[in-house]
Amino acid sequence: MAVPFSNELRLIGGKSDDGWDIRLDLLDRMQNLIILARRRSICFVNSAGLNWLGYKTSADLLAKEVGLLFHSDYTELVAMGLDLLAEEQMIPLKLLRLDDTEIEVEMWVNRLGTPGEEIFIIEARNIGDHLKAARALRSREQWLEGIINTVADGIVTVDKRGIVQTFNPAAERIFRFKADEIIGKSIRRLVPTPVAEKLGEGGSVAWQEVIKLGEELMGMRKNGDVFPMEVSVSEMHQGESISYASVVRDITARKRAEEHIRHLAHHDQLTGLPNRFLFADRLEEALNRALRHHSRIALVFIDLNRFKPVNDIYGHAVGDKVLVGVARRVRACLRKTDTVARIGGDEFVAILEEITGEKEVRLLASKIVAAVATPEVIDGIPHILGASIGIALYPDDATDAVDLIDKADKAMYHAKHHGDGRVCLFPTTLWNLDEE
Repeated sequence: MAVPFSNELRLIGGKSDDGWDIRLDLLDRMQNLIILARRRSICFVNSAGLNWLGYKTSADLLAKEVGLLFHSDYTELVAMGLDLLAEEQMIPLKLLRLDDTEIEVEMWVNRLGTPGEEIFIIEARNIGDHLKAARALRSREQWLEGIINTVADGIVTVDKRGIVQTFNPAAERIFRFKADEIIGKSIRRLVPTPVAEKLGEGGSVAWQEVIKLGEELMGMRKNGDVFPMEVSVSEMHQGESISYASVVRDITARKRAEEHIRHLAHHDQLTGLPNRFLFADRLEEALNRALRHHSRIALVFIDLNRFKPVNDIYGHAVGDKVLVGVARRVRACLRKTDTVARIGGDEFVAILEEITGEKEVRLLASKIVAAVATPEVIDGIPHILGASIGIALYPDDATDAVDLIDKADKAMYHAKHHGDGRVCLFPTTLWNLDEE
């Protein structure tokens, strides 16, 4: 039988004239999932948590092992014990609903009460709902001091002059200031100079004007490091006085994850080169620049020869290494302003901008043929490929991306038809690179 939640609060220590029911009600109103666990046994789950997890009543979970809520991928992590998890600032993982569907969350574990009691508060935030959570700022009266000190978001309150009044432990971790170092100082110390200048000498009113530009803002740590943060500001009335509460979240990790996702979406995972989607964007941009500057572009299609036997005889792992080597060498032989992308298994394409004439294109094509033909030695075995190259010019052969791609592709097949190492300028001009 689970210990009643009010008894658990008494184990934490301290009494209040407000009564335990009010504290229970406050926790129950929180929109993040909140679990109170004694050792590993669930003592309390708030209403939002029950709804998240698909349970109808808390009785379905009370006294159950907290590990049953975690995805099987995290079994070993949970087995480490809540005391070890409490040492981490934030843990990304998956929880399981009653129907076995997954919920991706950011989770924090904090120890409450004395170590011997092994009482833990677990807070989890649905990653997909971060904007909603940021806007759902609760008033200061809804937060007890003990709860404020355990939440993961920084909470900073300022008066109408922009002077910091409170600074919770999460804010200390985010900004690297101790509370006594920043309380009584201007909030301008928490932002870089460009933002501080917008805030003026005061702070709070101008601060809100800056926030209206968007919830994401740059913050500054004590050591001067600038980082992205998400901020939600709320006005609070206490009698005749007005203050402002800011909920601050360091979104550095999220920004890195978003950038990683963007990179994966636009780059070939094997070679790191742009993929066909980024290639299409780069080509459109190059055509627009060429149109403005009245310059020329060469679109170069590269098809590898003798690659299939490498895969068939030595396996795909060796084939992958050969492709990585080819990509590296082709990239190295082009100019910094050029783009080379992998658009298929053994197909590459290069965008050569601001070319001066066919002589320059012939020289670059010769370098590409030599780069592809350079042996890639793996486990002592040299693997030698060849290339068939087709080239179309803007605006000589085509003035739009689709037509330019089609003509470069046709030129490549013409080159391939005439043997290894051949280069064809659209429509059928075959170049003798030995003369280069």
